[in-house]
Amino acid sequence: MMQRRMRSVTCGIALLAMLAVAAAACSSDPDTAANQGCAELATLKDSLTALTQVEPVQDGLTALQSSVATVKTDLQSAATAVSEALKPSVDQVQSSFDQLENALQGVTADNLAASATEIGAALTAVGTALSDLESELTDKCP
Repeated sequence: MMQRRMRSVTCGIALLAMLAVAAAACSSDPDTAANQGCAELATLKDSLTALTQVEPVQDGLTALQSSVATVKTDLQSAATAVSEALKPSVDQVQSSFDQLENALQGVTADNLAASATEIGAALTAVGTALSDLESELTDKCP
């Protein structure tokens, strides 16, 4: 009886060890590495889409600033989570987003209309980066 229990325990330990090895092999799978950060990129895509739909003059500076803050948070999350395979798309989004932040520096409700052209151009660049990001999500994320 005691020998049977020892054999069961030994088999159980061996089974757990095999499962651990299989799990480790799966986590080093190149497809898993390529998909790293996909959830964060999907969240970033959603916030970028919302940002590109803001009409600064009609919606106001507060709506634009709120949307920019959301994108900034989501961009930071994606940049830290993304794999090397997806990094170029995040870098492009970061570059276009930096352009938008530069366009927004010093903008107030009083001078928003005067800055609308520069802000609009920056939002267009963000839209282009969003299109490229969507392609990456389609190609590399499940």
